[in-house]
Amino acid sequence: MRGDERAQVVLSPIATPLPLTFVGLLLASTILGGLELGWIPAAQSHQAGWVLIAVPIPLQLLAAWYGFQGRSASAATGSSVLAAAWLGTALDLITAPTGASNPSESTALLAFAVAAGLLVPALSDANGGSLLPAATLAFASSRFVLTGITGLTHSGGLKEATGIVGCAVAAVALYAALALELEGSRSGPTVPTFRRSQSRKALTAPLDEQVTALENEAGVRKNL
Repeated sequence: MRGDERAQVVLSPIATPLPLTFVGLLLASTILGGLELGWIPAAQSHQAGWVLIAVPIPLQLLAAWYGFQGRSASAATGSSVLAAAWLGTALDLITAPTGASNPSESTALLAFAVAAGLLVPALSDANGGSLLPAATLAFASSRFVLTGITGLTHSGGLKEATGIVGCAVAAVALYAALALELEGSRSGPTVPTFRRSQSRKALTAPLDEQVTALENEAGVRKNL
């Protein structure tokens, strides 16, 4: 670059999309847990599938979009994987025979794949990031493992256990959404979010320290 040339990178402040991710997880996991525990009649499984498409999926797709905009690969990946998982689950509910009590084998295999996919952003966040999003995604991963086993074995006991774990995942997602929302609105942690090293420094370090390696980040450097 010649001395009279300058490259400019414009940073656009955005709110963290993670609360939106976890609100979507809260809603979807509550709906599925309700089906698995019998709180929602099996005859209404088709309606539950349409609700998944109408509410949690758009929320998490929006969170994924702003995760990429905010250069957070873990937030964007986790949100995208969850949105795809709910879409597959919703289509299974909508197309299954009325009153079907267990996931189909294809949805069971999807659940195993989603569980593995969620571990990618979870492990990424746990390594120097915030433990709260990592733990929430890892817990959601265990829920999908149980969903997969239930779909392959058609076990009524496992189905009920999956519903209980799903409700626990919803509770953890509620805490994560609230904690991160309060942290963002008050410019600091109100309840524990378990940030580590670089993630904790992101709330307190001066701006010039946080953008020193900006030219090497995806979206700025020449190759992704």
